[in-house]
Amino acid sequence: MEQLDHETAGQLADRWAVLMNELNRYGSGRYPDLLCREILRLVRETERLAMTDPFENDLIFTARALIEDRELKMAMFKLHEVINGRLGRR
Repeated sequence: MEQLDHETAGQLADRWAVLMNELNRYGSGRYPDLLCREILRLVRETERLAMTDPFENDLIFTARALIEDRELKMAMFKLHEVINGRLGRR
């Protein structure tokens, strides 16, 4: 399996941190649609660049379902597991 390059994983982690900070600004209220789309975009990009294994596929699938339910923070934590797993493999 092709590895996600460390720089790219770092960039995904940086985007994750920015989006998580944005989520924290809203507390537990209703999140804007644009923020939901940005998180979904990060999930798609992570999936595309990471060439995920079956465990990571489950995390990505769960993250997508959580986004649909507007459980964005939980989705971000699932995505964090994938990104950090890739950073740790280097």
